Amino acid sequence: MTEMKKPSQEPQALTPEQKLKHERALARLDRYARTLDSRFRIPFTRIRFGLDPLVGLVPGIGDAIGLGLSFYLISEAVALRAGSGIVGKMLGNVAVDFLVGLVPLLGDAFDLVWRANDRNANLLRQHINQRLQPPEPPRKSWLVRGLWLVLGALLVVLAGVILAALMSG
Repeated sequence: MTEMKKPSQEPQALTPEQKLKHERALARLDRYARTLDSRFRIPFTRIRFGLDPLVGLVPGIGDAIGLGLSFYLISEAVALRAGSGIVGKMLGNVAVDFLVGLVPLLGDAFDLVWRANDRNANLLRQHINQRLQPPEPPRKSWLVRGLWLVLGALLVVLAGVILAALMSG
């Protein structure tokens, strides 16, 4: 009878081609997010802005264009298999940016602070950096080890009791 192998739960190491793909994606996504949210600086201040707040100044259509531009990062996250948790956070960042951006003037000021695209690029950077690290061997917690030790001791005592009963009988 042949045994069926269980799929491994451990993350697999990336091939050199996959690592290069991820590193290039990270650089591309950082450039894109920076262009949208923090490419330019107001002289003599720390205030940074990008194309997204500028496009958002156009009444009505500006926020819709910014929303469309933001979805590029989300499509990249899906292509990089970032997972539903990360994609969900990214969608939330974009939704907040879009909805508050609809409020005249307040939305434009909020856009300078919120920087949804920079936030989303950071989420993807964390995901990619985790994938680039070699997988760590899984470690059992002290609780699991302790439970196995107690179970083993109980089995030894039980075997001793059974052996003693068989010898005396």
